[in-house]
Amino acid sequence: MEIFALDLGNKQTKLKSRKAEYVLPSQILNKSDMPQQLGSFGTRKISSYKVPFDENEWAWESDLAALKLDEYLQDTLMHQNRYQNDVFRLLANFALGKLATDFKEANKGIMKVIVVTGLPTDDYNSSKQLADLTEVLKGQHQVEVNGKTYTVRVEKVLIVPQPVGTFYDVLLDKQGYLKNEDLLEEKVGIIDVGGGTVLIDTLINFGLDKHNRKQYATGANDLYESIAAGIDGNASIYQIEKIVREGIKTREFAYRFSKNNVIDISDLVELEINSFTKRLVSNLKSTFKDIQTMDSLIITGGAANLINQRLIADTFETVTFIKDSEFANVRGFYKYALTKEGAEDSEEETGTTETD
Repeated sequence: MEIFALDLGNKQTKLKSRKAEYVLPSQILNKSDMPQQLGSFGTRKISSYKVPFDENEWAWESDLAALKLDEYLQDTLMHQNRYQNDVFRLLANFALGKLATDFKEANKGIMKVIVVTGLPTDDYNSSKQLADLTEVLKGQHQVEVNGKTYTVRVEKVLIVPQPVGTFYDVLLDKQGYLKNEDLLEEKVGIIDVGGGTVLIDTLINFGLDKHNRKQYATGANDLYESIAAGIDGNASIYQIEKIVREGIKTREFAYRFSKNNVIDISDLVELEINSFTKRLVSNLKSTFKDIQTMDSLIITGGAANLINQRLIADTFETVTFIKDSEFANVRGFYKYALTKEGAEDSEEETGTTETD
């Protein structure tokens, strides 16, 4: 049975299967709000999605923000009842459909899969949130992608606390075998800098600490909004996110209102990144009151590469920044599912089974 790993973040959606990895926006667009296409020139990476429970046809995929239709985008960024929201349900189905496009059996018949995903620790500790997300994911899903119908039956849903994703990614190799045994006995702080939230958690001897943890609703979206507020004009949050992500390596940032109206915002972006990072440092100090007892601090998440890493490293000696941090959680979710399936296979061989 195939494994589909989903990281349905507030700003970005990361997907992984045995065949592919994707990073996509967490916004979708009703196709009725798109301009009429006059030809095939300049075709963007945008696909059409449709599901039986919704009458509309939707546009989704990586170039959605490039359409500059910000006011029409349907956003899943919210902090209450997110998993009951209609737009989130659509996004989750589209994610399953996107992963299914790489498998012929999903187009010819019913593809049976295990889905593994994560929740912020506060949400994970809520039986209602767990039930809501499971209800969205489990069962049979029929998704039409660019005119082709893919059918996925989710036989089992595995949900883990979000920081466990990065922890498993660091702990295990690609096949799900232990590669970093020392972590099992360490006190590890995991800081997940996402679009809508900053999640700070502590793992002690492979268990979640209930005390040294905190969830802040001050993710990278706050950074983008601060930058937008400093620009004279009606600046797009989605365009700012793209500009910051694409310019972070060169440290050059320019906002384009039009081809004749391009402004350099490099100083503004650097100022706001430093402010955002200093607030993160303050939050870390507040959460980890006994920081000297930490063996390791791991910085991860979709926005981890946007912060001023030098400011963090100057403050905390034991910090590690995860390379390719956008995919760390979803890769860890996938590895976690590999370990679960391996354990169940072993139980079946010895005559025991685990009920779901």
